[in-house]
Amino acid sequence: MLNNDAWRAVAELAASQHGCFTNQQAAHNGIGRRRLDRALGEGVVVREMPRILRFAGAPPTWRGRLWAATHSSDGWASHRSAERLHDPDAVVVPPLEITVARGRMPSIDGVVVHRWSEPEPALDQTIVDGIPCTTVAATLAQLGAVVSQTAVEQSLDDALRRGASLRWIQETVERLHRPGPSGTGKLMRILADERRSGRLPDSWFERLVQRILLAADIPSPALQHQVRTDSGSTYRLDLAWPELKVGLECHSRRYHFGPLKEAADHRRDLELAATGWEVLYMTWEHRRHPATFVPLLAGTLATRFRQLGPLAA
Repeated sequence: MLNNDAWRAVAELAASQHGCFTNQQAAHNGIGRRRLDRALGEGVVVREMPRILRFAGAPPTWRGRLWAATHSSDGWASHRSAERLHDPDAVVVPPLEITVARGRMPSIDGVVVHRWSEPEPALDQTIVDGIPCTTVAATLAQLGAVVSQTAVEQSLDDALRRGASLRWIQETVERLHRPGPSGTGKLMRILADERRSGRLPDSWFERLVQRILLAADIPSPALQHQVRTDSGSTYRLDLAWPELKVGLECHSRRYHFGPLKEAADHRRDLELAATGWEVLYMTWEHRRHPATFVPLLAGTLATRFRQLGPLAA
């Protein structure tokens, strides 16, 4: 290749790799060590990690650093890094975290490195956004090694809502389970929790509210209960006691805050009230201090029971 053609080919390749490329990819396109050193000296490219360079015009990003870490180590993204890759709605930027095959343990500044202990890592690998990483199921199985059981359960719920197979997750964690700090024990305890039976809540907030109500010995509500009003509209309540016509909404900023959302909530509540329903709201503040909310909810349910009499029996 001619000089300009060689750099153009590498630049096109790097554009699909978060601005990065390997020494080997440069050599394959006719750019040897001397030309790379000259480009580094001129500031055209920068050294991202061992064996990995990035075009200076491409801004450094978390995904770019993760791509560089996996290709510098011949490893794959795992644990918290893989969790973020699989979750398109994730906003928290986790540490760079990778796993490498047995017999290797590279040291890379700013990167947490784990060692894979199973004989066939390819079975639990995939590619997301051009970055090799553990599958959803394998990520959940390992995640408990670095986060709390509550965080693992939240990630499990998120994965199930995105369509991950519960059976696949169960089979994967059973296959990967090892005693000790592997993280699999936390996921196995979550999957065995009888409180998780029934319909999957639409949000983590709903899951937490369910736990609060169960601990307070309040009758189990129906999840995502649909109500058709006299006007013909159909609304879905997060939790409900249909026989008492009481609904409970988990009032998160994501779904209920803002002028348009609040106006829609008010319109819905008025239509439901006209049909005999009463809608309550539980906020994150109530979740943190349930003792201020649970007695009010219990009192509301008791009052409705007295009002409806035999109809609620």
